[in-house]
Amino acid sequence: MSRSSLLAVCGLVFCAELGQSMLVPLLPGIGRDLALGPAETGVLLSLATLATLVTAVPAGLLAERIGALRVSLAAGVLFAVAAAVQAVATDFPTLLAGRALFGVGFAAIWTAGVTLLTGRDAPAGAVAAAMAAGGLAHLVGPPLSGVLNDAVDRALPFWLLAAAATAVTLLAATGSAGRPQRAPTLGVRAAARAAGGDPALRSAAVVIALVGVLTGLVPLAVPLLLDAEGLSSGAIGWAFAASSLVWVGASAVAARVRVRADAAGAAAAGVLLLAAVALLPVATLAAPALVAFVMVRAAIQAPLSTLSYDLGALGARTAGVAIGIAMGLLNLVWAAGATAAPLLGGVVLAAAGARWVFVLLALACAVTALGLRGRTAAPSRAGRETVRRLEPGPAAP
Repeated sequence: MSRSSLLAVCGLVFCAELGQSMLVPLLPGIGRDLALGPAETGVLLSLATLATLVTAVPAGLLAERIGALRVSLAAGVLFAVAAAVQAVATDFPTLLAGRALFGVGFAAIWTAGVTLLTGRDAPAGAVAAAMAAGGLAHLVGPPLSGVLNDAVDRALPFWLLAAAATAVTLLAATGSAGRPQRAPTLGVRAAARAAGGDPALRSAAVVIALVGVLTGLVPLAVPLLLDAEGLSSGAIGWAFAASSLVWVGASAVAARVRVRADAAGAAAAGVLLLAAVALLPVATLAAPALVAFVMVRAAIQAPLSTLSYDLGALGARTAGVAIGIAMGLLNLVWAAGATAAPLLGGVVLAAAGARWVFVLLALACAVTALGLRGRTAAPSRAGRETVRRLEPGPAAP
C-alpha cells in the first residue's frame, strides 16, 4: 500500500467523521429553519448510524467482490454528493436523503477503507492513523461549522465538505491498493460462524460492540448533565474538543503497538479500566468528574477502537474469513451498539436517573472484560506460525 493511498484513506475517514461532527452545532438552526420537533431532529442525527447498520455488511461483500479501493472511492463520491444535497436542502425529506447517502458512504469507508488499512501491504499502525484522522475531524468540525454558519450560512460547511471529499477521492484514485490478495469467498453466514469459533474475531466483535455503546451514549448523557451543572454550550464544546485531542494522542501511541493473537488480554485490561472510570460520575455528577470521565474515556476508547479492527483482521486471516466481510460484520456490531445505546440510555436517564446510566455502563464494561479474559486462548503451534506470517511489517519510513 503506497503512502498516497494511506493518506487518501485517512483523508476519507476524516471526511466521514467531519460530516458527522460538524452537524451538531448546525442542528438548532436547521430545526428552526425547517420547523423540526425534537423527534425529527433526533431522526436526523441518528439516520447516518442507521444507514451504517443496514449497509455495513453489503459494503464488505462489495469490497470483496469488486475491490476495497473501488468501494472506498465510491464512499468519497457519496460524501461529495451527500454534502451537496444537504447544502441545497430546503425541506426535511431532502435533508434526510442527504444524511442517508452520507450514512451509506460512512459504512463504505469504515468497511472497505479499514480492509485496505489491514491488508498485508499496509504499514503497521495504519488503522491507528485513520483513528487519529477521525479524532482530528471531531476536533475541528464543530467549531468550524459553527463559525461558518454564523458568518455566512449553514450551506457553506457542506459545500466545503463536498469539495474536500472530491479532492481526497481524486487523490485516492491515483493510488494503489497494493498487491492483490486471494481472499476467501466465504459468505456472511460462514463468516459469522467462523467469528464465533475464532478467539481473535470473537474478541474484536465484543470490543467493537462496547465501543459503539460508548459512541452513542457519551454524547447523549454527558452534555445534558454538564448543562444541568450550569456549563454553557461553548464550555461543553471545549470539553469535547479537548477529549478529541486526547483521542488523537492515544491513537498516535496505539500506532506503535503491534497487534498479536493474544491481544484480547490487553483489551480486557482496557475495558476493565473503563469500568472503573465509569464509576466517577456514579460517585459525583459534578462537572469536574464528568469532564474527567470524558477525557479518560477518550484515552482508552481510541486504542480499543484501533485494536478491535486490527484484531479482527488478524482473526479473519487465521480463520480463513475474507477481511472485507469481517470488517462489515464488525461495523454492523458497532452500529447496533451506537444506535441502541442512546435509546436505552435516554430511557434509563428519564426513569432512574443519571447515576444508573453510569452504573449500567460500568457493569457492562466489567462483564465484557471478564468475557474477554475468559475467551482469551493461546493459539496452537500452527496458529502461531500463521500469525507470524500474517503480522504486518514495520511502518514505511
